[in-house]
Amino acid sequence: MYIGKQPTIGNFQVCDAISVVNGQAAYTMQVSSSNVEPESANHMLVSLNGILQKPGSSFTISGSTMTFASNLATGDVIDFVQILGNVLDIGAPSDATVTTAKVADGAITSAKLASGVGGVAGITSSADANAITITDAELVQVKNANDTGGYLSISNGDSGATANSNATDLVIENNGGAGISILTFNNAAANIYFGDGQDDDAGRIVYDHGTGTLTANAMAFYTAGNEVARFDAAGKLRLLHGDFGATPSSSNKGFEFRPNGSNGGTLDCAITATGNHTIINFDNGNGGVGTIQMNGSATAYNTSSDYRLKENVNYTWDATSRLKQLKPARFNFKADADTTVDGFIAHEVSSVVPEAISGEKDAVREDGSIQPQGIDQSKLVPLLVKTIQELEARITELENA
Repeated sequence: MYIGKQPTIGNFQVCDAISVVNGQAAYTMQVSSSNVEPESANHMLVSLNGILQKPGSSFTISGSTMTFASNLATGDVIDFVQILGNVLDIGAPSDATVTTAKVADGAITSAKLASGVGGVAGITSSADANAITITDAELVQVKNANDTGGYLSISNGDSGATANSNATDLVIENNGGAGISILTFNNAAANIYFGDGQDDDAGRIVYDHGTGTLTANAMAFYTAGNEVARFDAAGKLRLLHGDFGATPSSSNKGFEFRPNGSNGGTLDCAITATGNHTIINFDNGNGGVGTIQMNGSATAYNTSSDYRLKENVNYTWDATSRLKQLKPARFNFKADADTTVDGFIAHEVSSVVPEAISGEKDAVREDGSIQPQGIDQSKLVPLLVKTIQELEARITELENA
């Protein structure tokens, strides 16, 4: 029932004239020489020999083909075929009856789409909450993201943390542990690249599952396109090598931290030059205080001794009397009962040459174990040399008496 002018829905079209072919029942419907497809036979008026035909029994349609119940004969006339559009379905269209061509541009707005509608190609949801949200700031948040500062924020629970302001482009969050997996085939490589406008390989981290580029199951780090560090499957760490596939040697510069037996490790340092070369440099707040250097045949362990670093220099002091206070001894360490060595007891030296001793007498760690004192016996050399000089002077004096 309606009040006023009868509502009209659809596009009314009269098909092009159709010529009857003797013995033929099926005919193609066209408008302006283009095939047309009515919604159904019920959406058509068809006149044959001046008589309207009953949809479904007198004729049927399939796509753009109209088929009469029986073959037509010479002399039959198809007076007209009029397509009525959707006038018979005022209300909700039947399922699968609205095609793309029937939807005007801009007719479907976000307000007409229900939240969580499934079945859209590539996006489905059976949840009762938003799975993907685009905020008014044009940020994409996936799975109820809590840390809303990210451009792409993926969350499986609120951690209570906030992303660093310099790292909000991708935020992964969980109220427990969180992680990112990079999965490859078992003989492929997994890469993370760092690039800029001038170089798409400015930095890189690669894990090789067995491609042969690195040693199998090795992880390498690159800067400026060059490998600078590598961990291999055995736990070796190689730094600044000439050839990261080989151990350090006289022909392959580099540093390697490697396992050495089941209970220890070794640091290998190699250079290819034969002149003086500093391997380790020691600095503190006052500047350089020592080095370890290699040359063509030996290693030197150096402590700072430049005259420009010193003051109150005194050459006239009594070394012999101090030397006499030292108490050289023979002993073995408890941990090595079968080996007897020559040396000193640290606290007995501390009152004579305090700079040679580190630590405090009878000190213990928090767990109650011994915090041992140490001795740098090289610090005793000046006292020994000065004593020898004093003895030599006395001998000379006696010889000249």
